[in-house]
Amino acid sequence: MINPPYSQSDEDLHELVFVKHMLDCLEKNGIGIAIVPMSCAISPHPKKEELLKHHTLDAVMSMPTELFYPVGTVPCIMVFKAHIPHEVSNYKTWFGYWKEDGFIKSKHKGRIDQNNQWTTIRDHWVETYRNREDIPGECIKQKVSANDEWCAEAYMKTDYSKIDKTVFEDTVKNYMLFKLNNK
Repeated sequence: MINPPYSQSDEDLHELVFVKHMLDCLEKNGIGIAIVPMSCAISPHPKKEELLKHHTLDAVMSMPTELFYPVGTVPCIMVFKAHIPHEVSNYKTWFGYWKEDGFIKSKHKGRIDQNNQWTTIRDHWVETYRNREDIPGECIKQKVSANDEWCAEAYMKTDYSKIDKTVFEDTVKNYMLFKLNNK
């Protein structure tokens, strides 16, 4: 398991270079886990092709946006099986949408589990991954290549029944504010 240093645009120190090195050090069928910026999962990069040429992408979990609050990095977790080429495994990657962990931001304390929800949420997440479940809005299995986005958001269907007028209006307002602030 690794949490590589974040590259800051230095290709020699790109997060996926560290992921490949970790996987190359494992025995065949070894499990490698890395927490990396979401940009590693959604942006095109030559290392993605190299990783899949030698290893299987088992799972990717989209983590809470403010997991590393107040740092602005949006993380994801990638799980690989070492030394089994992705194409040879003919494997669907499991994607988990793990954005809502029950934590809230608290002034002077950071993120806290104020309502004691974390244990239940964590156990549910682990169970869905272990069982490789496919639950609308939570997790999905999908065949992917190096050219695809490696995140749940790219493959999950939107449940429009949960969107009401207030949610829609708030989203439009937030978008308008974003556009105004970032001319």
